[in-house]
Amino acid sequence: MRKFLKLLVKPIEKIFNNLRFRHKFFVLYFTCVFIPLIVTDIIIVNAVYEQEIRAIKYDMEYIAGVYQNYFENMLSSDVTLAESVNKNPKINDFAVKEYENGYDFWADYTSIIYDSFLETTSGLNRNSIVVYADNDTLLDAQFIKKLSGVYTQKWYQDFIKSERKDLICAYYDTNEKSEFRSKRKFYYIKRMDYYDSSVGKIVVIGHDSSTLQSTLKSFNSKYPAYVIIDDYVVFSTEGDMVIYRSQVDLTNKNNVVKKLNIAGAQVDIIIVNQTKIISTAIKDHWPVLVVLFIVTIIIPLIMLMIIENTVIKRIAILENAFGSEKTNTFNSINNVEGNDELASLMKKYNKMVDITNELVTTVYKDKIKEQESDIARQKAELLALQSQINPHFMFNALESIRMHSLLKGETETASMVDKLAVMERQNVEWGKDFVTIKNEIESIEAYLALQSYRFGDRLSFDIDVEEECENYLVPKLTIVTFVENACVHGIESKATQGWIFVRVYKSEKDLYIEVEDTGEGMSDEKVEEMLKDIENASIESIKARKHVGIMNACLRLKMVTERAVQFDIESEVGVGMSVIIKIPLDKLKWQEGE
Repeated sequence: MRKFLKLLVKPIEKIFNNLRFRHKFFVLYFTCVFIPLIVTDIIIVNAVYEQEIRAIKYDMEYIAGVYQNYFENMLSSDVTLAESVNKNPKINDFAVKEYENGYDFWADYTSIIYDSFLETTSGLNRNSIVVYADNDTLLDAQFIKKLSGVYTQKWYQDFIKSERKDLICAYYDTNEKSEFRSKRKFYYIKRMDYYDSSVGKIVVIGHDSSTLQSTLKSFNSKYPAYVIIDDYVVFSTEGDMVIYRSQVDLTNKNNVVKKLNIAGAQVDIIIVNQTKIISTAIKDHWPVLVVLFIVTIIIPLIMLMIIENTVIKRIAILENAFGSEKTNTFNSINNVEGNDELASLMKKYNKMVDITNELVTTVYKDKIKEQESDIARQKAELLALQSQINPHFMFNALESIRMHSLLKGETETASMVDKLAVMERQNVEWGKDFVTIKNEIESIEAYLALQSYRFGDRLSFDIDVEEECENYLVPKLTIVTFVENACVHGIESKATQGWIFVRVYKSEKDLYIEVEDTGEGMSDEKVEEMLKDIENASIESIKARKHVGIMNACLRLKMVTERAVQFDIESEVGVGMSVIIKIPLDKLKWQEGE
């Protein structure tokens, strides 16, 4: 490979050796500057072009979505209305009843119209709502007509051929008499089969295309828009001249098409793109393109011509001084020539080489030592917190034993000491700050059992831990700290019976620990103050406090979870207090069960 490159480069080197330096420089400019800049400009222009396409596409998609929502809502409303007519017993009874004379018909008809919703809903984006029944005793009224009168109409024939229960029928009619002003027909037809009857019935909801045209044009689409049902154009922004699908240009791949399939009809909403994107992009961004041309082509050419004879040589020397990429070394520059800025840069480069070589041997080593020191400091702080909280619990437990011994003598003392031993068992392994939730719960059960001797019937407790949470590791004596706080500050000051509830469960991403008591509770102001203290907890603040239990546990949890733990307190004076601890599962370690 190397021999091949030498053979390829050697003829080019001979050609360059026979060129003047200025010519060499222009060759370099066109191959290394001009051509890359042209490619860059093309990429930028193409990005502008693509941005215009996306903007136009977004506008078209938005307009198509507006039309789609309108038609979906309109057709959905038709379906709902037709079903209501189908299930209306009065309308059905009226349609199948045989009338002896016109007077009986009109009497019943007037009553039906007043009692039904046909008259009030007929004008809501609809031209007509008509029930047709195969009953020749009916007279042709506004809302109820004889079915025999529409046997020859195209929409009825299409409905019969479809053999469907409902159908959307759209077509262009030049002959039939109709209540519509427009020749474009648009019906929703539904068979009325909810009540068994020998009389055939259908409900027909008709839409006036001219009204539909007026409504859709109010959306102000700046692109040609069409709504086509099967082969007929129900709506067109181009006016009444466009009637059939074949008249719409669907070959443009940039068109936006939304398709609906309702009641056996294929509804296509088509937004046609006729924008000349390139001319639009140039028109909208020509100042940027001009500036781009000047900045990337003209100015570099002028500047390169100016610096040609004064910079190239010394840049090459400076480049060689940086060394190769493989060795990652910096070499000093000998015999710096000149007194301009480039010469000054080369001199400062020599100083930088000396400083860099010294930094490589000192700064990184110091950084490693600093990191090791930080890690050691954090471990020391954890152990300090651990050693601080151990006596705190032991003194409280021993105080309970002392009070119990004074009140009841020596009975049950052995049992209390046993519970105390369970509690303090975790404190034996110094330097190990983590226990499983299962082990922490054992300490809690021992502690609450111990406190039950002290409070008697005044204290009851309930512990509920999901089995799949038991093997997560937490700093030891953290949960029990909150339990102790609930017992001392919640239950102790209450004369009546109190409860303590401990719950541990998890969601998809978080572990939840709840400690609730039915004690005296706290005011909203004290809750806010406590949450603020928890948020600002630090080693220094704990050293300055008289009571450190809760703050100690909170700080340890924040340290081991990288401050991802969240605390929430709910409390009501005279009712009780609940502490909720939320820890992301990815911040907790898991210990396999024994």
